[in-house]
Amino acid sequence: MVAALASAVQLHAREAMTVAKWTEDIAIYQAQLEANHIDLFHTISREEFERQLVRLRADLPNRSDAEILAELMRLTRLVGDGHTSMPLWNTPQPRFPLEFRWIDGEAVVVGASKEHADMLGAVVHRWNGRPMEEVYHQLATYVPFVENKGSEAVRVAQYLSYAALSQAVGLSENAETLLIEISYKGKMRAIEVKAIEPTAFRAAITERLTYRKDLSDNPTVIAIEGIRLALLRNASVAYIQFDRYPSFEEMSEFADKAARALDEAGTQNLVIDFRENFGGDFFIGLAFVANLVVLDKLDWKDGVYVLTSGRTFSAAMSNSAQFADILIARIIGEPTGANPCGYQDMGQFTLPNSGHLVTYSKRRFCFSDPVNDAVAPDVTVRTSRQNYVDGIDPVLTWVIEDIRRREVGASE
Repeated sequence: MVAALASAVQLHAREAMTVAKWTEDIAIYQAQLEANHIDLFHTISREEFERQLVRLRADLPNRSDAEILAELMRLTRLVGDGHTSMPLWNTPQPRFPLEFRWIDGEAVVVGASKEHADMLGAVVHRWNGRPMEEVYHQLATYVPFVENKGSEAVRVAQYLSYAALSQAVGLSENAETLLIEISYKGKMRAIEVKAIEPTAFRAAITERLTYRKDLSDNPTVIAIEGIRLALLRNASVAYIQFDRYPSFEEMSEFADKAARALDEAGTQNLVIDFRENFGGDFFIGLAFVANLVVLDKLDWKDGVYVLTSGRTFSAAMSNSAQFADILIARIIGEPTGANPCGYQDMGQFTLPNSGHLVTYSKRRFCFSDPVNDAVAPDVTVRTSRQNYVDGIDPVLTWVIEDIRRREVGASE
């Protein structure tokens, strides 16, 4: 097991990296970003960017591959927009078989392997002896796809499970084991967690907590990969879990079916849930609502809602802002993780020797005036740790209650 993990820590399996190969990769990293980013130096100056690269090149002989990658992640963050990043998509790293979310300033275990299922819902207090507030601030300078405090908390929680990154930034002594101290139901305990091979991570996480409504038994569900529509409250509410963007062709077929279902049912209220959507192509979202705006039975004055959270990023944030205008939708939930006036439309390239992926922004859009670098909800409803534990969705509950209040008011 240790040998397998040691192999996985090597950040690219093709061949060992050398100073010369890293030097070539860094030169390509700089050249590609300068050639392709729409405005690379909108936040960091050219002089500071080059100074950081010179320092990294000089220090290459003294750093491990994982440390060099971490330093490039940190430097890319300094560019200052969420679509210019170095995610670990192409980088196999051992993972701790846990998933986290940062909720109300605390790291909460929301996913686990069967071995660690008893940790679900627990709050993490220490990470290898370090308080989690310190861990958060240390990791926050490296994680990708950050545009505000909301997306920062989302990405820190996501990247806690990357064992080699944790070691590279000084949060762990090794990439094989983790000692965490957790509390649940008033009891504190320390647990050692062993990292697993990266290819095994997805299948290993079998136990999860979620606040989301289970639509599997709803007979009215219309679904494609990433999007599910269900009619609730005797078909008076169309609830759409919009988690990922499909192709234009798939969306066209889904939108046709959805429009027919809503029209036949006489549905008056529309709820579009972007809380788990990290983005895609916002034109596909616009194509979807183009099929809905012709439905005269919908309550276009008060009956359209968009649900958002810190995970609402990129195109999902764009569509949230656009739907507030086009559909006169009210935004309910928490601020988006992306800035409605900023850099988007992601391009990417791969460093030839290490194989690491680099993304960059190709366009700048401005959809609405940002509030703290986010689309602010019209009504703030927060999802708590206890909501995850109990499987209760406070945001959708608020919307359903608002619809009920309007119906009662209309009947009086």
